[in-house]
Amino acid sequence: AGSVLYQTGKSKCTDLGGLYRSMPITTICGVVGALAISAFPFTSGFISKSMISQAAVDQHLVWVWYLLTAASAGVFLHAGIKFPWFVFFQKDSGLRPADPPWNMRAAMILFALACVVIGCFPQILYTLLPYPVAYEPYTGAHLISQFQLLLFAGLAFFVMLPAMRRTLTISLDTDWLYRRALPAIAGGVERIWAALTGWIARHWHQHGQSRLHALIRWSLPGGALARTSPAGSMTLWVTVILVLVVVLAQRG
Repeated sequence: AGSVLYQTGKSKCTDLGGLYRSMPITTICGVVGALAISAFPFTSGFISKSMISQAAVDQHLVWVWYLLTAASAGVFLHAGIKFPWFVFFQKDSGLRPADPPWNMRAAMILFALACVVIGCFPQILYTLLPYPVAYEPYTGAHLISQFQLLLFAGLAFFVMLPAMRRTLTISLDTDWLYRRALPAIAGGVERIWAALTGWIARHWHQHGQSRLHALIRWSLPGGALARTSPAGSMTLWVTVILVLVVVLAQRG
């Protein structure tokens, strides 16, 4: 993928296709890498994937094994077939980029060979592990189950190929939260605040000023709030309030 991006300057599958004509080394190394990541037999991915799946079986983790199997099929569909098919094969995009420089070619070839060598000679991987390993991945059951998985996943891909036409889309990621979600939330809060302050301003303009003027009139000399009351009247009201408080306290 990096070599294709470097040589073509394209990052979308809709702009690519037919690159096997001008990038044969990249195509071969890309297909080997796709097979390895899909756990195709005689690649490094088959060795490591078989060990992990067998460990789940030995520990009776049935649901883990099911999830690993489903993930293997999904990886084969997405990375094992979809990427090389749409990038290197299918339609002719008209692009004719050459293979990348020698240092990039050397890196691709080296890692492609490592995928195949480790897949054919798993003891190389076993010697790098922290514990002794006595595991044989190339049994009839492992090979048959993996070939069945890859065969039917590949068949499903080509059957559904018309529905998997490449379209110009945008892949959403966490950056969507601060690019779209936060501005939308901020805009909504701003609109609500503007509506609230507008309502307060209109309400104050309609009713607040008259009530303020009434309060001022009540506070002026001769107004209701400035009016004095006889001591006897105030004593009566205090007595009434005290009685109410005592009654409520007794009931509580």
